[in-house]
Amino acid sequence: MRSALEGLEGVENAEVSLDKDNAVVVFDSSKVTIKQMTESVKKAGYGISGASEITQYKKGKSEKSEENKSDDHTTDYRTLTIEELAELTDDPEVTLVNVHIPYAGEIPGTNAFVPFNRIQENKDKLPSDKNAKIFLYCRSGHMSKLASNTLTGMGYTDVYDVPGGMNAWRKAGYEISNTSQ
Repeated sequence: MRSALEGLEGVENAEVSLDKDNAVVVFDSSKVTIKQMTESVKKAGYGISGASEITQYKKGKSEKSEENKSDDHTTDYRTLTIEELAELTDDPEVTLVNVHIPYAGEIPGTNAFVPFNRIQENKDKLPSDKNAKIFLYCRSGHMSKLASNTLTGMGYTDVYDVPGGMNAWRKAGYEISNTSQ
């Protein structure tokens, strides 16, 4: 399905995750409207149960480095390189969260699995302290970017996204474990 969607005009990248009842398609493009997304999914041969289930997520306001980060922590999240993540996976001050659906393995040291589109329903799996340091990752980086926006919108102030996710982790020579959720 991903290759069919990525081949459509205006779609730069599509992240597709399937579970037993649903498919979640995330388009990574500011050039694609909700109407175009709907048409693209239909052209790829899939149905949509209701247009109300299609949501346009806001992009992260900033992906600034620590020294350039604004004082308004509630509207920003930061990014973290694979090298930085590798140094911090054992840090007890960090909550490492896999947000990829469906579950496809995890980076060692992961504290929780929370589907990117179910963050608010699973807030009990997240630190209650809104100032806690939270690192989010998925398979390629699209779902964790969306989850980062959700967490900052919920008032979390120390959120980090890991662009490239598990794919970048593997490419850097690190192992992915599979605890089969």
